[in-house]
Amino acid sequence: MLRSRLVLAILLVVTCAACSQNGATTGPSPSSDPTTSAPSAPTSSVAPELVGYSEDERAAYAAAVTEYDAFIKRNDAFYAAGATTVEAKDFYQRHAVDWSTAWGNLAQVANNKVTVTGTTKPVWTKPRSIELGEAKRDVIVIRRCLDESKRVVTQNGKKLEQPQFKDPHIYTIRLEKRPSEKWWRSGVAEQGPTC
Repeated sequence: MLRSRLVLAILLVVTCAACSQNGATTGPSPSSDPTTSAPSAPTSSVAPELVGYSEDERAAYAAAVTEYDAFIKRNDAFYAAGATTVEAKDFYQRHAVDWSTAWGNLAQVANNKVTVTGTTKPVWTKPRSIELGEAKRDVIVIRRCLDESKRVVTQNGKKLEQPQFKDPHIYTIRLEKRPSEKWWRSGVAEQGPTC
């Protein structure tokens, strides 16, 4: 029983810390030009999934995704080490949407002598919503198809089979920038179906 709960917990936290999707809306923002009722046609410089979003929204999305990728790289290193450290705690306090959950998940893994190594590969990443200029914080919710087939989970030095890593899954990730901060905080909202 503990092993199955631990495996499920690892699957959800390996990507990053948990958070909710409070108040996220979907789709591109309406045009700021009152004479235009439809988004402009795609151009070669705008990815199809970003058509209809403003230049500021596309720039924020690009920055948030870049920072999320950096977050994942550091987070993966902590899980590969399988230990709680002051460095990890400080990192989560600064970069996780919900640092105490991220820290608690790492502590659970470390306390059970689990390590998670190997690489993941994003298959695709798309915006679900981009909300800038909100009173409390900017919020971008992305959907990412993630190939985790190269992940290796060990407990007490023994490899644990992870059949859920065989096929890529879609993750919905909430990224937040608080008014007093210049960086994006990361969290996983949910794991979805295969992609």
